[in-house]
Amino acid sequence: MIFCSISGNLLYANNQTDSLMNFILQAKYDTAKVVAYEQLALVYRKTNKDSAYYFNQKAIDQAKKIKDTKFLAEAHREYALTAQANDDYVLANNYYQKALAIHQKAGNKEGVAGSYNDIGIAFYYAGDYENARVNFEQSGILKMQLGDSIGAGQAFNNTGIMHDIAGNPTEALKLYIKALSIYESARDTNMIIGTISNIGLIYIGQKNYNEALKIYIRQKLLAKAVNNQKLYGVALTSEGTALDYLKDYLEARKRFYEALEIFEKIADKPLIAQCFNNLSVNHELTGDDDKALEYALKSIQIKKEIGSFGKLAVSQIAAANIYDKKGQHQKAISLFKEALTNAENTGYMDYIIKAHQGLSKAYSKVRDFEKAYHHQSLYVTFNDSVSNTKNAEMINEMEKKFQSERKEQEIALLNKTNALKDVELAKASEESKRKSMQLYGSFVVGLILLVFAVVVVRNNQQRKKANELLAQKNAEITKQKEIVEEQHQEITDSISYAKRIQTALLTSDNYWEQISKEHFVLLKPKDVVSGDFFWAFQTENNLAIWVAADCTGHGVPGAFMSMLGISFFNEIVVENNITNPAEILNKLRAKIIKALEQKGVDTQQKDGMDLALCVWDKNTNLLSFSGANNPLWLIRSIRHSGLDPESYELIEFKPDKQPVGLFLGEMKPFSVQEIQLEKSDTIYTFSDGYADQFGGERGKKFKLKSLKELLLSVQGKPLNEQKQIIDNMFETWKGNLEQIDDVCVIGVKI
Repeated sequence: MIFCSISGNLLYANNQTDSLMNFILQAKYDTAKVVAYEQLALVYRKTNKDSAYYFNQKAIDQAKKIKDTKFLAEAHREYALTAQANDDYVLANNYYQKALAIHQKAGNKEGVAGSYNDIGIAFYYAGDYENARVNFEQSGILKMQLGDSIGAGQAFNNTGIMHDIAGNPTEALKLYIKALSIYESARDTNMIIGTISNIGLIYIGQKNYNEALKIYIRQKLLAKAVNNQKLYGVALTSEGTALDYLKDYLEARKRFYEALEIFEKIADKPLIAQCFNNLSVNHELTGDDDKALEYALKSIQIKKEIGSFGKLAVSQIAAANIYDKKGQHQKAISLFKEALTNAENTGYMDYIIKAHQGLSKAYSKVRDFEKAYHHQSLYVTFNDSVSNTKNAEMINEMEKKFQSERKEQEIALLNKTNALKDVELAKASEESKRKSMQLYGSFVVGLILLVFAVVVVRNNQQRKKANELLAQKNAEITKQKEIVEEQHQEITDSISYAKRIQTALLTSDNYWEQISKEHFVLLKPKDVVSGDFFWAFQTENNLAIWVAADCTGHGVPGAFMSMLGISFFNEIVVENNITNPAEILNKLRAKIIKALEQKGVDTQQKDGMDLALCVWDKNTNLLSFSGANNPLWLIRSIRHSGLDPESYELIEFKPDKQPVGLFLGEMKPFSVQEIQLEKSDTIYTFSDGYADQFGGERGKKFKLKSLKELLLSVQGKPLNEQKQIIDNMFETWKGNLEQIDDVCVIGVKI
């Protein structure tokens, strides 16, 4: 069973690479070739890094050929991502720097901001926290200038982490609070999770473990809600750390082992190393020094493999402390020294302090009191410089300020209003005394002049203020117009790039040839990208499987659903070898409901898809069909006698009246219908976009009846000609009206 599953994966991977290579050979546009080479590199990124680097270099060469700076910079970034995925952070940094230089030369500020962030991440993984901080800060400055609040929030978060590592928790918390405000406004759950995790670390540093535990439990629940295994594992390790500090060691250990299982499953070496370190500390706290040392050494080994020298100090100090406890003081001193060097090189202040503390204790045990005193002095000096007491007071003050910010603003506004009223009352009182001392005649004249002056001055002030406000508004409108135009172009570029990716993921025409030599696929997106999609797969035992699907929505939201659908079909059919159409749809529905967190009929998430799924056994010519709201049409040639002209009948096989996803009615298991095919039968599956299109002389829908008549009228013609006629009819019918939905029509001749 396992062997079959692996064979299926290899077959599909080969089909995918073959499809992309054929696409490159046939592509009319050189930019499309760049994208295809990048996709090939992505296919091999984790399985064969040499092949991945080869295709990344091909993408760079192709981008240089067309002299497109955006594509060239992105190709260098993709090369860096391959290096980073294979834990080669020096190489990754090299190519990120090349991408940065290209963006700078082209004056692409957004690209420059993104490159600084990429470089910061590479330095962070390499353990060079000071250089990471500098690049994150640069990214944040540029993103604020560009009006990219989400990107700025990411930069604030990353810079905060670097400050925290460098022993500046107060500065770190300021930045975390800024980032959290942005993400809460945007309702970005993933980034909220990361930010509150960082705030939890501040609580840990200030020994407020109960508050840290609350933060980490919230983090875990949010990660579970978005079904993100990596974030869930990180939350488990954080929760375990807080439980360790609260001396609930067995519960903490459960969290660490659960997290380790997740990290090993997703093959995330940095997080595996961190988990080993946590387990080392946990076992040491329960008195199992042998197990603690074993996990610490495992962590050191992985961190050396991936070049994470900053975090290496953490595990080295853990192992050194255990050696020191066991009486192996020279081994302890050696590891403490290595840890100190790594911590100093990367600016990791907490572990500079701990290394000096460890060296002081170890040297005193071997009676080298001069060195012990030296390191004790440095420990005290550095520890005082980041006094937790002072930082705790400042942190509490900032937290209170953050929580009561809105209330303070209201109080300030009220005080300002009251102060203005006091000034006005004082002025009125003085004016009254002055007027009472004047003669009645001068009072009347003065009053008239005063009123006239007030009116004139007030009118002038209002006119001046109005002119200033108008000029300000005009400047703002002009600036916003420029920003909107720039953002529109960026969005257009991004969507065009997404279109190329989506097209590459759809089953290629060459692969369709394995399904049937005579076929056509007509896909007409309403927007650049499509919510309708098609997918096909040919099994080793001669089963041809294909689907025409219509996802909820169109454009970018529909495209996301379509890519989710393609991914699930690959998993269910290709990886799990499920070929019964009803079972496929039942599995697909379960995965969609889980992925979109559709927890009840009152949920806001009612996304899903309508589709028609065919499984054709070429050995027996038996076709199995399951449908979700979309039917299957079979057109068959009929002759009453050999002398009669050829005519055709259309046989409709109705679907189950339910979508693939959550809906208000009763959700029943999908049914399957079996059809014995005859030679020259033609199978048609489609979405509702064609029949629902408005057009014609009266602007009405085309309707299914007209589509049936159209398909019957083109019988006897080759399928590629049928496709052209059907496409032309759609455009003629639509005329100058807007296309209202994505269109997908598939024809397969037996």
